[in-house]
Amino acid sequence: MTIMINQSEVKALDQLPDKVQTLIQLIPDGDSAFEILLSNQDENFSFNSADSFVEQLALGIRNSSLVLLPSAELVADIKKLLDLSTNDLRDLSYGMNRDENNLSMEKHRQLLQKYHLLNRHDFSAVNAFYKRNNLHDNSIVWAADFQGQITLQQTLAYCEKTFSSSNTQIRNACHWALSQAQNLCEFAHYYCIHLMWHQRSTAKTPPIDTVVAQLMPLALAHLNCPTVTFELDENTLNRAIAQWQEADNALGFASVSAGLLCMMLHIDLSDSSELVAQANLYITTLQKLLAKTLASEQFVGQAGLAKYYVLALTDRTVVMSVDADGCLSIDSDRPSKKPITPPINTASNASKGAA
Repeated sequence: MTIMINQSEVKALDQLPDKVQTLIQLIPDGDSAFEILLSNQDENFSFNSADSFVEQLALGIRNSSLVLLPSAELVADIKKLLDLSTNDLRDLSYGMNRDENNLSMEKHRQLLQKYHLLNRHDFSAVNAFYKRNNLHDNSIVWAADFQGQITLQQTLAYCEKTFSSSNTQIRNACHWALSQAQNLCEFAHYYCIHLMWHQRSTAKTPPIDTVVAQLMPLALAHLNCPTVTFELDENTLNRAIAQWQEADNALGFASVSAGLLCMMLHIDLSDSSELVAQANLYITTLQKLLAKTLASEQFVGQAGLAKYYVLALTDRTVVMSVDADGCLSIDSDRPSKKPITPPINTASNASKGAA
């Protein structure tokens, strides 16, 4: 076989970049498969880069581009692992030895944080959530993909930090989210929406179904997005946003449920007559902020399906994504203010005082 990478023939493993060699060693049977390919004289393959070669090698062997790193107790897509430096990839593949000192454990934790990686410990919170709320047998859960699990884990972590919710409120949020969602990502968004709606509710707040019904057309109207390259840096990202807006376009949300959550996190839900007007003002203001803010961080998602850009604003963090088709959209817009607490029910308090 002839393996051509970027128009150069590869005859030995050591011709490949160090990071790609490391990845081939991490893929079960990767070394053997590579040697078999080299010895096969009947086929010829050409790849644009060593990165695309190792990804296709994994797909050919395992029918998946996800790689298990047992010692690190995590799974990540090859695109994500290629996002790591060679030394960090090797350190992560060695994992955390619990018999070693705390320095080794701290270095492992820092690597996970640096590259936005979730391991077994992080997903144990998701499994506990399923168990507490009897969700394991639900079709949304057992049909979920890896990205859905990641979205739910991140959403649960945000909700726990932001809202003060009772077990009853959590169960109610789960029940309502299941009635709205078609997949686990949507479930995560609707779950957060319900908790937030409950925490902010006053006597004037419309039912959650009313709020969603009013905002749904606006979310559906803001899904349009520009097509860009996967390799944007912070400056080319900003130019892409500016050019899109100069053509009188608003940057769309990654999904309807993501759009609903973004809007509801930034408007006052207590006046049903002003919900749409507030949401329109929020979208207009957000577009202006995006056009004048450079991303402070960028990374490939752990599932390998998108590249993410973090825009750290004064009072919030906006995350934008570019998916495999090059669609640039708003993934999340989360306030970074103090945790949201339930409003004071003055009538209830007055009754208690009278009693």
